[in-house]
Amino acid sequence: MANILSVDILHSMKHPENGRSHAHVEHDKSNSASSLTDMEKTASHGAGYDMDGIPMGNGEYRVTAKTWAVVITLALSYGISFWPVPFFSTIQAQIATEFGQPLLSTWITSVYTAAGTISMMVCGANSDLFGRRYFILLGNVLVFIGSVLGATSHSMNQSIAAHTLLGFGAGNCQLASFALPELLPNKWRHFAVVIADGLIFFTVIVGPVTARIAILHGDSWRWGYWAIVIAIALSFTILAVFYHPPKHPRGIPWVQALRQLDYVGMVFFTAAAAMSLSGMVFVQYLPSTNPKVIGLLVAGFVALIFFGLWETFAPLEQPLAPTRLFTHNKGHTLTAPFVVGFVVTMFYYGTNILWPTMFGVYFTSAQTPFHVVLLLAAVQGLGIFTGAMILSFGGTHFQHWKWQMTIPIAFMTFFGGMLAYVKPGQEGMGIAFAYLSAAGYGYAQYLSIAYIQFGAEQVELGIAGGLAGVARYAGGAVAVTMFEAILVNTQASNAATGVPAAAEAAGASPAVAQAVAAALPLGAAALEKVQGLTTAIASAAGAAYVESWVKAIQNVALTSMAFGVVAIIATLFLEDIGPKMDSKIEIYLENDVQADKNKFH
Repeated sequence: MANILSVDILHSMKHPENGRSHAHVEHDKSNSASSLTDMEKTASHGAGYDMDGIPMGNGEYRVTAKTWAVVITLALSYGISFWPVPFFSTIQAQIATEFGQPLLSTWITSVYTAAGTISMMVCGANSDLFGRRYFILLGNVLVFIGSVLGATSHSMNQSIAAHTLLGFGAGNCQLASFALPELLPNKWRHFAVVIADGLIFFTVIVGPVTARIAILHGDSWRWGYWAIVIAIALSFTILAVFYHPPKHPRGIPWVQALRQLDYVGMVFFTAAAAMSLSGMVFVQYLPSTNPKVIGLLVAGFVALIFFGLWETFAPLEQPLAPTRLFTHNKGHTLTAPFVVGFVVTMFYYGTNILWPTMFGVYFTSAQTPFHVVLLLAAVQGLGIFTGAMILSFGGTHFQHWKWQMTIPIAFMTFFGGMLAYVKPGQEGMGIAFAYLSAAGYGYAQYLSIAYIQFGAEQVELGIAGGLAGVARYAGGAVAVTMFEAILVNTQASNAATGVPAAAEAAGASPAVAQAVAAALPLGAAALEKVQGLTTAIASAAGAAYVESWVKAIQNVALTSMAFGVVAIIATLFLEDIGPKMDSKIEIYLENDVQADKNKFH
């Protein structure tokens, strides 16, 4: 690490175009020379540099101390904004119950995801026009306000509003996923996206643990919000002072950019995401035939189709999602990486539903020591960290980037699928499979983000980075809805037939058998109140109840495995990004010594 931080990166002269194809970039040609005078480089950078800031001769790219300070703070901002997901998703049911509306618990995390999806797409793309700085600072402010609102909440409506602000703010903070890598050499891109997620490793491991402890101590869970308030205030202060990237990444004046914005696209994408994701939430506690569910899903799907048609056929000067990026090189450059990123995220959320269910039903009980439960909950986070570290420090040495996507995804899919064959009592096997699958995901996820970012030129990095964020957010939302539906429906169906039958076989009357079936999901205390219960009946019914979960878990594991296969196939259509991973730094801070190397200011 010390060598990486201190090295001066010499530019490779083997790639005069920096490994990036410019054929598919349609730069705006309506800019007059005078409108760009204060933004575009018009004078020599001094000896050793050409007009585009590409080192010539003995020139070099160097990451300064100020840049590293900004990089670290951007990563902190990103991680802080993500804290609500692992912390509050763990205890959202208890919070909603405390507020008297348990059915609304799923909205706490879901509105965060929906708002984050929208802001990553809309703000990510437009950061190419107006710069990253103000979007990221806005994100910090919204996260601050949302956290104060959440910390002082005494109703689900206020908590839902708080997490809507948190989600939209987080989406802006998480522009760091590409705002950070562009400050570092391209050849570190895979490492840079891991740095951007650096604090998230802490949040996904520590967040659920601290949440489980906090919920046991009255209102201590509110410190999950107050901690964000304190940390994000520090992040905002540092970024406001030191983070000054170019204001015009695409070289277009702001007045002109405002005229050319894709307003219609923004409206319809927002509507499509909001309605579709809301429909997916409602279907978790309303019948799928409910008019509210059908209406939202259909309207959202129609809005999404209109958005796609608009982006394809409308004569837009600054489209939100240019279709030429998806069709370039027959989809190998961006479409295939986007599919990989979307599906890999879906697979992970499948196993993320499976593993907590498995150790909750298979390996723990009310008598299990609390620290054992916490250790089991940390298995996947540690696996993701392992995969990310292997990619960070081994990726450059392994090369063959296309196969570096295929092999970890195959690894992830195989061991995730093997969870289907873990039975109660096989705790060691379950831990091993969950850890190894998560490690494969950790490797593949971050490399897929690097791939998507390389799917567009630097002047459209915000579009590609926004799409990478959408793949993570939307892929997760779709997966949670689908896999939870499979898990709950399969378990309920098997329990409804299996538990009464097992109870009757052990000597229970039909009435007692039904009472046992109703009491089992509520726990041992409820089961003990059933009249006519015997030890034999309880044992038989309990075994059948666990078996219903075994079958449900098998269904989810095998279904997620099918998605893993889709991701593996998609990797076969990827480009090799090796030529793009050169020593060039795309963007320099405007308040740093190397600001004159920026093409646009």
